[in-house]
Amino acid sequence: MLVINARRLFVALLVIFSTALPKSGVALGGIPLNTIYLLIALSFPFLLIKAMLGTGKLARQDRYSVYIWLLLPFWMLFFTVTMLNGIDSIGLYFGYVMALVVVPIFFYVWSKRVSADSVNHLLVCLKNCIRFAVAFGIFLFLLKIATGQYFSIPALTTTFGAETTLEARMNDRGGLYKLFSTYNNGNIYAVCMIMLMPVYTVIEKNRVWVLALMLSIMLTLSRTAWALLLIYCVFEYLVFNKAISVKKLIVICFALCLVVPGIIGLLGVMGQDVTFLFDSNLGGRAAYLEYFFEAGLISHTPLYWSYEIPYVSIAEFVGLIGLIPFLMFFANIVIARSLFDVSRPISRGACIGCIMYWVATFSDAALILVPTFIVFSLLVMLSFSE
Repeated sequence: MLVINARRLFVALLVIFSTALPKSGVALGGIPLNTIYLLIALSFPFLLIKAMLGTGKLARQDRYSVYIWLLLPFWMLFFTVTMLNGIDSIGLYFGYVMALVVVPIFFYVWSKRVSADSVNHLLVCLKNCIRFAVAFGIFLFLLKIATGQYFSIPALTTTFGAETTLEARMNDRGGLYKLFSTYNNGNIYAVCMIMLMPVYTVIEKNRVWVLALMLSIMLTLSRTAWALLLIYCVFEYLVFNKAISVKKLIVICFALCLVVPGIIGLLGVMGQDVTFLFDSNLGGRAAYLEYFFEAGLISHTPLYWSYEIPYVSIAEFVGLIGLIPFLMFFANIVIARSLFDVSRPISRGACIGCIMYWVATFSDAALILVPTFIVFSLLVMLSFSE
């Protein structure tokens, strides 16, 4: 007789639709209703009620609770300022609220119901989902080169009803298209995978898959991705790892001997040279930095857009007063106290992943685009799990 464990099934579905099939769902009136958001919205009330009734677990204060309290000033500022100024884009406002408010609270409430066994099950699911995303991404990349076409399953690997084609989602690099897997955009895939990489290197025992993940990030053909990958390697092997051996230094040098020529080769295929890596225009982002420098302490601009650099969005639509409260989203890096603790590898890896996203916020953070902040909030939860 087949017995379904509802709790384990929920964990599996949450991980699958946040990391393996993040763009599954439909788009109605220009607003994407992704499966992961629907799953969160439908399960959140039940989790909240169970947590409230569960022997005072929700009221119990811990480090994770302190982290959530630190986000409260930003939420109050965001709702107050945007309500006073008005909202010019309901779809974008929905994205901000889901990403910055609902998702962090959801993972906090869910953490009150997650046992150690559930965390282990989550990590197994996460490993397999990352493997799928990497394999599918490389398959699509090679398929496009070989046939000039993409393969997709509407409502599963792509959002059904979304008007923009896969080619048009800022994936063209001079005729060579970025690797984007089921994320439909190379930059979103790269940012999410680099966030997950520190945890993945802990749970993945097959180093071939780790190398495949790094290769897939390189094939996103994104300067941001290449820079983040380099920064991660520096963080992991030279800053946060105290045990630097001759063997590790040899491996790093060998990797650089492969990566540097590989990037130069990709630049040649894209019809670019090394100057592409040092674009003073920041890939078109420098043009809207003026919004940041011209922002006032309190914003009087209705919310209508989301820029790649989130600090520009916060400055324009909330005001400069919102910048410090926004940085509290990364307070778990300090509060979890595991950044240098090798005895807690999952928590440590999650914190490093959050650092990688913080670095990404200075270039291309995909703040409200699914599943970026879902992945970030999952890592926040894991940073407090050990």
